[in-house]
Amino acid sequence: MTNLSLCSGFGGLDLAVEQITGNKTTVYAENDRFAAQVMAARFPWATNLGDITTTDWADLAAQYEFDTISAGFPCQDISNAGKRKGITGARSGIWKQVVEAVRHTRPRLVFLENVEAIRSRGLDVVVADLASIGYDARWTGVPARDVGAPHLRWRWFCVAYPTATDPERGGRYRWPRDIAEAEGRTEPADGRHQAAGADERVKLLPTPSAGNFNDGEALESWMARRDRLKAKGVNGNGMGTPLSIAVQLLPTPKASDGPNGGPNQRDTKGNYYLPGIAVRLDRDWVTVDGVDYGPAIRRWEAILGRPAPEPTEPGQRGNRRITARFVEWVMGADAGWITDLDIPRAQQIKIGGNGVVTRQAVEGYRRLLVPDLAAMAAA
Repeated sequence: MTNLSLCSGFGGLDLAVEQITGNKTTVYAENDRFAAQVMAARFPWATNLGDITTTDWADLAAQYEFDTISAGFPCQDISNAGKRKGITGARSGIWKQVVEAVRHTRPRLVFLENVEAIRSRGLDVVVADLASIGYDARWTGVPARDVGAPHLRWRWFCVAYPTATDPERGGRYRWPRDIAEAEGRTEPADGRHQAAGADERVKLLPTPSAGNFNDGEALESWMARRDRLKAKGVNGNGMGTPLSIAVQLLPTPKASDGPNGGPNQRDTKGNYYLPGIAVRLDRDWVTVDGVDYGPAIRRWEAILGRPAPEPTEPGQRGNRRITARFVEWVMGADAGWITDLDIPRAQQIKIGGNGVVTRQAVEGYRRLLVPDLAAMAAA
């Protein structure tokens, strides 16, 4: 039982697929030399194809048989943090190579990952391309905080499978293509996986998702409005506080935090990115302006089973700067998975910011693997 990994990064998505299916990654395609160094160290038995755009997929299919494919194809042209060119942009256009890999190798299941913004800037292309080669798909969005991570980081997860296995072909019922949209919602439909309520008010660290659009309403004004409704006899149960209001979010592990990040860089709304938050934290994880990230940090420490590393270190000019180990920890990677290797600090941070929170991916795919597909994954 083998997996083909495309656009592998540090292998976070591949670890999720292995955890779900038991399939080990035997071949991967990673063109970034530093990310490839991580893959070579952590998957030493696997072969690196290198540049995905020069791979002969027909030849690969003649040499290998893959049960699954995992692909976190580039999101820079899709992400809200990028130029928003969509899936046809130079980087995210790599998707066409993923389609060719699926078309030639015909895996039983395909595990995809991208930014949440793909829903409006490329999902139609993804679904149409998969359909053109005989694959159907189910998808949903999952925030990293659903698995306890100290940042939001919404991500889109998708499972594709040969159309012949679609229950629709039996004429019995219709699978919703997006289990969040199935009930007209933008968050996961399963109530067990909803974000924590407002009473917890856990402050989240900035994450590779850099937006907090709440129409200008703050937690205090929202709760006052809720109380007014209750005073009128309206039951407040089920009136969940929007995530962007219930928690105070800041920018987080981004790939650019390594080569270009600095403690004073901010987004267009004036919020600091993760390097700026890190240098403003005290030993209790409270920023100089009083924002307490302690509950979120301690929750992630309990889940990972290890304490958070020092968030900063002395820089070359004596100033404080974010540590690569803190980014690695925030992303949920094993201690030293990236940082124990002889890779420049800036590149380690870039690799972490480009990566996948494995626990988040496992959660997303498990939501999508209904009994028929789960049986395929376990077979």
